[in-house]
Amino acid sequence: MKTRMNLNSKYEGKGFHIFAMVFFLLSASILFLYLPSPKHHEVQHFLKQFGAIAPVVFIIICVFKPVIFFIPSMGLTVVAGLLFGPLYGTIYVAIGGGGSTVVAFYLARKLGRKHLEKFIRTKKRLLEIDEKMGREGLKTILILRLFNLPWDIVSYSAGLSSMSFKDFFIGSLILLLPTSFIYTYFGSSIRDPFSLNFLISLSIIIILGSIPYIIGKVKK
Repeated sequence: MKTRMNLNSKYEGKGFHIFAMVFFLLSASILFLYLPSPKHHEVQHFLKQFGAIAPVVFIIICVFKPVIFFIPSMGLTVVAGLLFGPLYGTIYVAIGGGGSTVVAFYLARKLGRKHLEKFIRTKKRLLEIDEKMGREGLKTILILRLFNLPWDIVSYSAGLSSMSFKDFFIGSLILLLPTSFIYTYFGSSIRDPFSLNFLISLSIIIILGSIPYIIGKVKK
């Protein structure tokens, strides 16, 4: 009788942790997709109030964005281009984006990995996927980033997996730098939608967004 009660408590505890992680990921996705987002001009006006230290405030916002889901990555990047230009905007976005990947990864790793790992060990297929992500972390994160999925959701998912931080961070940085430049360049030219700079950057953004579709067609 006592053994059965212990087993029930064990499975109830495991079930609670699994439910908590699923609830966390679903909540993050819903908040990201459906909460009202501040317009880029509102963020721009907010940052302008800080004058010379606006870049510092911008970087801080980017770093802690994983826990402020209603601020979209693209919106912040466009604002960086408008306020700071393509060169400095790219630098600030890259610093802030690099910091945000660390925050999201370790938040998920410290709060959720331990509990999720216990569940994965009981499921052969999930264990195989998890081990593969651990072995091919760099390749996996490059594919996920190329698919243009929400940046923070990918970071959280990587933190929950067995992927090493080194693979995750290097893979993220490889695509963070060029995409940051493209979006900040787009933001810096957004006031002149008929300029060559705007048309080129917009075309590149459309091409990047089409990559998942193109890859899917090639595989078929």
